[in-house]
Amino acid sequence: MRNKLVIVIDLGCLKAHRVEYDGVSTHPRLELIEEFNTVGAHGRLSDKLTDEAGRFGGGELRPGSGGNGERHNLTLELDKRIITYLAGSVNELVKREDADLPVYLAAEKEICHPLLERLEPAVKGRIAKVVPENLTKVNRLKLLNHFGIA
Repeated sequence: MRNKLVIVIDLGCLKAHRVEYDGVSTHPRLELIEEFNTVGAHGRLSDKLTDEAGRFGGGELRPGSGGNGERHNLTLELDKRIITYLAGSVNELVKREDADLPVYLAAEKEICHPLLERLEPAVKGRIAKVVPENLTKVNRLKLLNHFGIA
C-alpha cells in the first residue's frame, strides 16, 4: 500500500494527516502533521466590527435614504477570504510533501467547490479523492473509513 496525505477542512479548521503503511501492521498509522484554526471564522460578526461614531457617515438615517454604509454581503466576503486563505495553505502543504503522495481531501459541502477552484493545477492534479463532508471532528480511525482507506 502507498502512503497518503489526508486533509480535512471546515471554515474554522484545517487538519493534515500522513497515512503510513509499514508492512508489518494490518492497519495504517495516521500521523497529524499540521493543524490550525482560522481566526476569522470564529466569533460573532458584531464582535469583529464596531459601530463607532462616523463609521457609517451621513449622520442619521431618514426613511428611504437606502441605509448609507450598510454591509450587505460582509459575511460572504469574509467567508471568501477564509476559503482563499485555506486554499493557499493546502497549496503550500501539498507542495511541501513528497511529490508522489496522493492527496485525499474532505471539506464542508458549502466550501468544497470554491476551495477546489482556488487550488493550483499541480495540487489539484494530485487529489485522488474528494469527500464533501465536514470530517474535522471525526475520530482518526473512523476518518480513514470515510475515504475507503482502512
